[in-house]
Amino acid sequence: MRRFFSLVFSLAVLGFIAYVGYSMFSAWLNPTPVEVPVEDGRPVIAVTQPAITPWSKKIDNSGYDISSPQCNTTYPTASVGFAIVGLNYGRPFTKNPCIKSELKWARNHDGYAIYINMADPGSGSATRYGQRIAADTIARLHTLGVPTSVPIWLDIETNNSWTDSSRSVQVITETMTVLAAAGHPVGIYSVPVHWFEITMNATIKTPTWLALGAYTKVDRAVSDAKAACLDVSFGNQTPSIIQFVTTKNGRALDHNYMCGAPDGLVAPGN
Repeated sequence: MRRFFSLVFSLAVLGFIAYVGYSMFSAWLNPTPVEVPVEDGRPVIAVTQPAITPWSKKIDNSGYDISSPQCNTTYPTASVGFAIVGLNYGRPFTKNPCIKSELKWARNHDGYAIYINMADPGSGSATRYGQRIAADTIARLHTLGVPTSVPIWLDIETNNSWTDSSRSVQVITETMTVLAAAGHPVGIYSVPVHWFEITMNATIKTPTWLALGAYTKVDRAVSDAKAACLDVSFGNQTPSIIQFVTTKNGRALDHNYMCGAPDGLVAPGN
């Protein structure tokens, strides 16, 4: 009889351990979604930004951004104040094949930053997926020797896969939260119609980078960019950086105009 009760007790202990292990694994696999506040019926994407050291010198408010499409081409040579470089090859978890040379080019400007491509396949935990994107980004930047003080912009476009808007907001928020906790100031790049489709026009409480589109004349584009700095755009925000695209020697060239101070938007270059 004693052996019987001993066996029952042992089985009960093993069952309890298995239950606890399963619960822990399940919690890891499907973590509690980050709480997204709501204002005026719209979700709010907000994170606690890391401490930012104010710029001590002036910076020209014009810039360029380049990424994998510019591989095997001559990078812009005009004298501008800042540059932003794409880390990925159009999608999360991919590598821009010429990131090293582009990063070297970017660092030769007064200020520089990184942008990453975002997406959500719509399966599994949205929170976990956002954490994975952030972890992959941090690992790649560490390998490249990019300091944690360098801002990271999240590229949110319909070119990549997105499903439910509430999931999209979860993925974006979690990615930004982890990156900011690691020391990177964060912001969001998008086109108003893309932002509305992906997030149902969620409110943003971080800097935004607005894409205006293609222009045939630079002076008209600059004039529109200056005007856009004063208008509320996607995310219910006045943008911090404006992008416009022109064509030079048959290829697209991404220009950028900074609306105000560079603090938290770009980090000092070499």
